[in-house]
Amino acid sequence: MSGVTTVALAGLLAAIFFFIVAALVYQEAKRRSSGPIEPVYVVEDAVAFIHERLDSELAARLRRSDIRRIIEWEVYYLQGLAQRRRRTPVEVTAGGAPAAVEYIMDQIALRHGVSYPRDDVVAVLALEAEYLAAIGAVGEPVGGEG
Repeated sequence: MSGVTTVALAGLLAAIFFFIVAALVYQEAKRRSSGPIEPVYVVEDAVAFIHERLDSELAARLRRSDIRRIIEWEVYYLQGLAQRRRRTPVEVTAGGAPAAVEYIMDQIALRHGVSYPRDDVVAVLALEAEYLAAIGAVGEPVGGEG
C-alpha cells in the first residue's frame, strides 16, 4: 500500500469514528433534553420519608417494616387490584380514604396476623400523601360533578 493510500484510509477511518461519536453525543443530548422528569414513586423512599416525619409516640410503635407493609397494601389498593371486578372502576384516593383504610387493615390482619390502630394507619397514609406531594405526583383536586 502506498503512503498516500495509507493516509487516505486513516483519514477515512478517523472521519467515520468522529461521525459515530457525534451521532452518539447528539442522541444522548436529545434524550436528556426530552422534557421534565416524571415523578417516580419508590416504596423505600416513601417509607424513609414517612419514618423521618413520624411523631415520637407513633415512631415508638411503628418500625420501617410496619410502614412498608401499610404502604404496600395501599399501593395494591390504589392500583385497583383489590377490587373483584376490574370492569367496574372504584374511586381511589391517595391519603387514606375510609374504604382504603378498612381494606389495608383487613388485609394486614388476614395475611400477616398483625393489627395496627386505625389512627396509626391513617397517620402513615397522610404522610404518604405528603411524600406524593413532595415528589410532584399530586395534581390539583378534581372538582365534583354538577
